[in-house]
Amino acid sequence: MLKLHEWSRSAVAAGLGKVVPAVLAAAGVAWVVNLALSLHVWVPRDSLAWAFAPVLETLVLLWLIVTVARLPVGRRRRVLLVGGAALFAVMAVFSAAEALFQYIYGRGFVAAADIPMVRGGLLLLFGEIGSVVDLLTPIAIALIVALAGSLGLLVVALGARVLRRVDRPVAGAALVTAPALVAAFVSLLGFGTPQITSAELARSLRPAAAYEFTAVADWIEESESESESAVGAPGEDGAGERAAGEPGADDDAAEYALPGIRDRDIYVFVIEAYGKAAFSRDTLYQELEPSYDALVEVLEREGYHLKSHFFESPVAGGFSWLAEATFLTGQNIDVEPKFEALLESGAGSVTRMLHDNEYYTMMVRPGTVHGSWPEGWEFYRFEESLIAYDGDFEYRGPGFSFVPITDQFAIWTAHRRLEEAREGAAADRPLYVHYQLVSSHTPFNRIPPYIEDWDELGDGSIYHERSDEILLFDNTWGGGRELDEGYIASLEYVFRSVTEYLSQFMDHGEDPILIFFGDHQPQRPIREGDATLSVPIHIAAREPELLEPFGEYGFTPGFRPRQERPHPHFTEFYPMFAEIARRGRTVERPR
Repeated sequence: MLKLHEWSRSAVAAGLGKVVPAVLAAAGVAWVVNLALSLHVWVPRDSLAWAFAPVLETLVLLWLIVTVARLPVGRRRRVLLVGGAALFAVMAVFSAAEALFQYIYGRGFVAAADIPMVRGGLLLLFGEIGSVVDLLTPIAIALIVALAGSLGLLVVALGARVLRRVDRPVAGAALVTAPALVAAFVSLLGFGTPQITSAELARSLRPAAAYEFTAVADWIEESESESESAVGAPGEDGAGERAAGEPGADDDAAEYALPGIRDRDIYVFVIEAYGKAAFSRDTLYQELEPSYDALVEVLEREGYHLKSHFFESPVAGGFSWLAEATFLTGQNIDVEPKFEALLESGAGSVTRMLHDNEYYTMMVRPGTVHGSWPEGWEFYRFEESLIAYDGDFEYRGPGFSFVPITDQFAIWTAHRRLEEAREGAAADRPLYVHYQLVSSHTPFNRIPPYIEDWDELGDGSIYHERSDEILLFDNTWGGGRELDEGYIASLEYVFRSVTEYLSQFMDHGEDPILIFFGDHQPQRPIREGDATLSVPIHIAAREPELLEPFGEYGFTPGFRPRQERPHPHFTEFYPMFAEIARRGRTVERPR
């Protein structure tokens, strides 16, 4: 009996000696596979612990790997090996792309929109290389596919080899046990239901053929009708009466096309990567506060009042033209296919509304480095556009970080063009000038010096002469060791350029409306890991009654916004602005 008991114990030990290694080997292979297929889960969260979050495709791949390990060399084994490698390659590439876009841009990967970005990436790496980029683009995509396929073959083959080292009769235990271990991650580690990466992949491949856009103009018309009904029709008792100080209350209101803003000149300064992080991160705010204070000091000296708010951008870390489109049109444009559909939609915009009401509209784009900008007039109705790619700036200086033209130079060039326009096409017309500033663009590694005497800017050659004043930081497109320092220095430069322009050259006697806002949050890790996509918007005017309506929409006095989440979306700016601008309007102008 004792011998039988000892034999049983030795048999159990021998069995465990075979089963345990098989289970551990399968679990190790499962974790490595899951690590690669869950990049989009754990990378954006900055936590490797989430690599244990089960991905459904891991179970399928593990089954294929174990099956390959058990099969003898032959056609069936080769088919499964290639199939497993292909599945791993597709899922891993998508997971990596999804992780990249979630981490940097705060949105998911959209294949239809983002695969063509390989071309843009090559242009960023090699500059303007003409038609060569069209040859290199498919080669680069083919290399990515080949690399992913090779990695897939390596993972499946090595995984099968690891499991083959375990006794074949016991490998079946891995087939049953390892998926159970992966599924157990759910209950033991509390990661929720298994991720289904293929469902996300299908979402990214969905054709972007039919996008519907909100009828913003109809919403504005309805708001006006309700407002007029509440006040009373012109000519009735009490009709048209307005509270003292309300825009349009003065006797001259009828002379304005847009009484709510009294047809004032409007200057919009869009500051690249100026996001909520510049206020919510104490380190950044403390360093940038002197720049904020300098701007506020100039505004107060010139008699401006100021209100601010946080708005949520549709993007983060890049894609500024999508944020710009959303801000100007009131449509949520967060991916390139939507933008392309928008250009064909005939949707309204802030600039189209202003141009239709006799404004002279001008866009300043020192960052458009690849391709012209026909939509500037065709869609947005910018009467004049200064585009870097088209040589409109006649700049002969060096490039800085991402863009070839400094913000100070761009503002100065636009100022001189405006002086000419005031003698011609813009004579006796209000202005809308939109500066798409870019000197605070990633990678924050080369920050230009500020030129004290603007007349010395010339054609930009002065930057070559003063190259020893360029601020250099150890940052690249992939990251860097001085991201905070470079980001702060870039914003300091932009704010100084804007502040000095307002101080030295702006004609404040025209009582313009000034709008400053960020297009999107900077990339991580400059913005916090749990950061929203919110950015600050500041509106300044010398006539406080013009700012009062913005208070109805949540804007508060001062430069530092303090609104709690949730913040309004960029899509809400155009209808808000149009509704405010048209208050008091009794005659419908031609569109």
